[in-house]
Amino acid sequence: MTRTETLTISGMSCGHCVAAVRSALEAVDGVAVEDVRVGAARVRYDDEAVDPGAPARAVEEEGFAVRT
Repeated sequence: MTRTETLTISGMSCGHCVAAVRSALEAVDGVAVEDVRVGAARVRYDDEAVDPGAPARAVEEEGFAVRT
């Protein structure tokens, strides 16, 4: 089933942060990045093929915090 999720992200403050988060999310197989802006990212993926926690982990590995 296709799932669209908006991640609330703290620690982002500029265009470089946006680019880093977009790049991290695009590197997750099966995740389509719909939008990234300071403080949030919206992604779409098949939750049967992609671990639902994978997008948040990718963002956190870049040094940002994801709030739920």
